[in-house]
Amino acid sequence: MTFFAAEPFFFQGMARWDFGLDSPNKAAAVLVLLMLPLLALSVRARREWIRWCAGIFLVLVGYGLVRTFSRGGLVAFLLGALVLLVGLCKSLVVGRRWLPVLLAACTLVGAAVWTGFAGRVANSSPAADASVGNRLAIWRNVPCMMVDAPGGWGRGAAGDAFMGWYQPLDRTERYRTLVNSHFTWLVEWGWCGRFMFVWAWLLVFGAGIVRWRARGDPLPLAVWIAFAAAAFFSSVAEEWIVWVVPVVALVPAAWTFCTAKGARRTVVVVTLVVSGVLLSACVALGVCCRPAGVLHISRSPDGMLLTVGEGPPDDWVVCDESVMGGAAFGRVLRGFIQTSEGAGRAYGLVHDLSSVPADVRRLSLCGRAADAGPGLLARFTALEDVRVISPNRPEDWLASRGARPYIRVFCGEFSPNCPAEDADGLTVVFGAADYLPNWPRLAFGKSP
Repeated sequence: MTFFAAEPFFFQGMARWDFGLDSPNKAAAVLVLLMLPLLALSVRARREWIRWCAGIFLVLVGYGLVRTFSRGGLVAFLLGALVLLVGLCKSLVVGRRWLPVLLAACTLVGAAVWTGFAGRVANSSPAADASVGNRLAIWRNVPCMMVDAPGGWGRGAAGDAFMGWYQPLDRTERYRTLVNSHFTWLVEWGWCGRFMFVWAWLLVFGAGIVRWRARGDPLPLAVWIAFAAAAFFSSVAEEWIVWVVPVVALVPAAWTFCTAKGARRTVVVVTLVVSGVLLSACVALGVCCRPAGVLHISRSPDGMLLTVGEGPPDDWVVCDESVMGGAAFGRVLRGFIQTSEGAGRAYGLVHDLSSVPADVRRLSLCGRAADAGPGLLARFTALEDVRVISPNRPEDWLASRGARPYIRVFCGEFSPNCPAEDADGLTVVFGAADYLPNWPRLAFGKSP
């Protein structure tokens, strides 16, 4: 394991340590979850030498946290430490036993000032730090992303969904996730998964509280709160190694929870109710507080149909992302919808022709969606306009214009499938290959 990824992160010329985890935030999460047991040991151990050893290791691990420059990691540690110390306050005695912790705290504060980490934390307002502002811009769309996709956007698709359908068109930052493990999974999963996810987290917190009250041990709760905070500020929970300490800490909490019959019933009921309230609040926010400029979008529960715009779609397209600009192809369509030609209409986007209604009048087929040839139109009896975008076999479609004169074919001049000879119904897009940058106008425009 190396200290730095292949493409290391930097802050003011200093490399941010990631310990081979490809992200300083993931490294910070691991370090924070190690620091909390060390903190507990340094203030609770009866033997002085154990407290001092724990304090020394706390400084070493804490310095690693400082060198990650992770503000989310710092917040996670402070929350976890607060819960831990509040939980232990009744059993702790002020005196020499605090000396290792105090010296460790002073050393780490000095290291934060020396490295510039303290300055980074101080300048963390959205106006002063683009990283913070970008996160807020993403997160404000989470409720409507959940409402728009009752069945979820699909595993690993949260970043593409945001870029394609919700990111302002004047912003070009690329995202794989929503820079938040909780929000990423809530958006990618359907409502059943969302409920189980929220309930599981609340149940773990409840088990930690039961352990604290029954055994005077707040460490499991502190670890899981720190873990939740770290996962809130970045997508760290996707890394399995981050789960090791929380899972180990959960074992005694789960045992106490399972043996505490009265408390168990109360915790289960309360967490179920709170989960329902939190998700209901998300629905209300998604419906009533939709960010300005975000289109009306509806994704079917099975993920087969995406409707953009108000009302039932009049224009349908069978998608092939490879010729439409990739997984975030929605950006191009949104740009077209902002024009006078594309505004005020509803569009249906599918990946399988079987999802298109039989009474469709205007239909577009992109790339591989047209591979089966003109015969796939047999079940559609009301067609008035068919546009084929970057097909693999354009000659087949052009040859069928005798029986279906409403078919038009569009190919990029540099596409290997573009016919060498001009033909009736063929439009060659100059300067393009298989991807046609203006595909929405070709597919839906009045005069492509």
